[in-house]
Amino acid sequence: MLRRKKIVAVALSALMFVSALSLLAACGENSDPVAQGSQYVASATGATIVFDNYEKGYIAEKDTKYTLQLKEGVMANVTATAFTSTPKYADGYSEKGKAVITRNLSSVDVEKIAHWDKDSMTLTARSEGTVVLTLTSSNEKVLETVYVDVAPAYVENPNNQYSMTSKDIEQKGALMGGTHDPSLIEVTEEDGQKAYYIFSTGWDNGNEIRKSYDLIHWAYQGKSTKTSQSDLEPVFKWLYNGDTSLKNKSSWWAPDIVPAYGGGYWLYTCVVDGTDDGVALNVYGTEERYSTATIMLFHSDTLEPESFTFEGILMQSVIPKNGGLIDVNSIDPQIIYTPEGRMYMAYGSFGTGNYILELNPKTGLRKDKFYKDGKFLDYKKVRAYSDEAIALYGSYENTDEDEDGERIGWSTEYYGKNISRSAMEAPVIARHDNVNIYDDNGNVTETVPTYYYSMHSFDALAADYSMWGGRTENVEGIYRSVKNEFVWNEGTGSNFRKGNQYMSAFTWKDWTDGERTDGEVVEYNLNIRLPGHNDLFTTDEGKNIAAYITRTNSYQDWLPNHKTIDFMVQMHQYYLNSKGDICINANRYGGETNRSVSEEELLAFTRNNAFKMVCLNGKGGSNVSNGSSSVKLNADHTVSGDYTGTWKMFGDNYIKVVLDGGDTYYGVVTPSWLDDQDCFGFTITSMGQNKGYAMFMNAVSKQK
Repeated sequence: MLRRKKIVAVALSALMFVSALSLLAACGENSDPVAQGSQYVASATGATIVFDNYEKGYIAEKDTKYTLQLKEGVMANVTATAFTSTPKYADGYSEKGKAVITRNLSSVDVEKIAHWDKDSMTLTARSEGTVVLTLTSSNEKVLETVYVDVAPAYVENPNNQYSMTSKDIEQKGALMGGTHDPSLIEVTEEDGQKAYYIFSTGWDNGNEIRKSYDLIHWAYQGKSTKTSQSDLEPVFKWLYNGDTSLKNKSSWWAPDIVPAYGGGYWLYTCVVDGTDDGVALNVYGTEERYSTATIMLFHSDTLEPESFTFEGILMQSVIPKNGGLIDVNSIDPQIIYTPEGRMYMAYGSFGTGNYILELNPKTGLRKDKFYKDGKFLDYKKVRAYSDEAIALYGSYENTDEDEDGERIGWSTEYYGKNISRSAMEAPVIARHDNVNIYDDNGNVTETVPTYYYSMHSFDALAADYSMWGGRTENVEGIYRSVKNEFVWNEGTGSNFRKGNQYMSAFTWKDWTDGERTDGEVVEYNLNIRLPGHNDLFTTDEGKNIAAYITRTNSYQDWLPNHKTIDFMVQMHQYYLNSKGDICINANRYGGETNRSVSEEELLAFTRNNAFKMVCLNGKGGSNVSNGSSSVKLNADHTVSGDYTGTWKMFGDNYIKVVLDGGDTYYGVVTPSWLDDQDCFGFTITSMGQNKGYAMFMNAVSKQK
């Protein structure tokens, strides 16, 4: 499981007896308030199985079946129904400014979607759709509802291609142009259908909200709050030293949206002053200019725009406009629960690094004594806490680093515990339970009860942004890379970086050619620049999603007189390799399902055994010159081409690639819609064991 499975009902069907909301309300501090599990079902209550839409015969039988298993002693009747669902996205907006989004739902015979064997309680996939298994008691009371999606084994066209027109980068467009700092949540609507929301930076007047039914196409919904709300007046008064006339300059950054204890939703967000020259304050005896920021909690019973109201304060920062590079910034909150139900907030930006602070899981606010009266601290008090953290940062800097991480991990009463060092922001922590570690023959050698994975965005947003992190068995750290080094970035532009590099700038070479709007034919090449500020999210069916910002200057080649570097949010699946490390698919999510893949199947769909390979190199995210190389995975398990070495597949879909004079990579082979070829094919995503840098490979697909 992930840092939190953000799965909770907006308004569950009347048939639902045990809802995510009621479980959430019933939980205590000694249990996970999000991932409670079913009282009746031992197997997964959400799953995806696949059918062989190409009829090639490579699909493993276990990937086509779901067996319902009840917990010991549970007696229930089980009925199966099925439906198909097609999202409809239309140009234009409603009167309230929402992008138009609807669904076509059709009830169908279960046997059309999957064969249901009542005796073994097993579904076998046949065609695309969803099967609903409803458990009822002897008096016909609904006990549980299980949703099983049936998907094609070979992903079909997701129709999410960039058109290389201005429509791609529209802030309210379906491909999330102009979207920044995403946080995802999954809900179940009244008709039993899943829906997904992204909350993101809103710049002014609250955080932006978008909605999707497929995690591919998104519809803009509006803003979370109104700055005219009376409950926000104390916020603006503190941000601007009493001058609330400046409130429209406030900037609402980097939220996190999670289910709330007792029902509804908690929105954690940070509001910064947003002025160019800061706020004039007298902190040390003379008036200087400062950047002010605060992390706050909002609540709503729904996910509707402008429905969130202020709940309380969690953190403040007052940073000098001149000389504030080493400091603690109160921005970028992200929530994580432990299996025991303890709740934490990771946060922070640059200077001294990122931090983690324990919260009260029943209130969503701080667990300690701060802000019990609901009032903001004065500027001098906040600066005193910052000075304490800066002094600790300096004292740890002057000690020798040892295996226990002596340059990291200090704590203060106000800020909590430090979990990473120096120039980075936007920490996100994912939790996965019962992580299996495999040997090179696919045998389980260890099962780790819980791993926490941290991911941080190194360097400046528009300079060298890239995604780094590590893992630990303790939520408070220390988070370490495959090299057993803690997460550390000496400074923007520095080559001194430690941690696993999960994503950075790259370009697939030899993309499909296209014709620009003015008729000139150029290479269709959306380069990836400055990826970062991501969320890590697991759907109810178990798909792991990394949503992150990427920038690109490709539109400067396509659009006449276009000068800007554009940005959008992209959704990518991620996986755990045989070593239990995160590996991110380099291609955007297109609806594919992670499943078993054999060596025979991989090569059968690959033209002449050819692959494009991108090896990250530890450099920053502006390095778009990191273009793909050409290699072959030969039938004799050698690698040839621009790199030489060996390769081996094992287990369900694991792979090991050893490059001569280079690194040893452990990864995952998965079906994907290949961005560079605009067709189905296979992709490999892996993590180097010697350097801790990711490596990606796209097969040259025979489907093209």
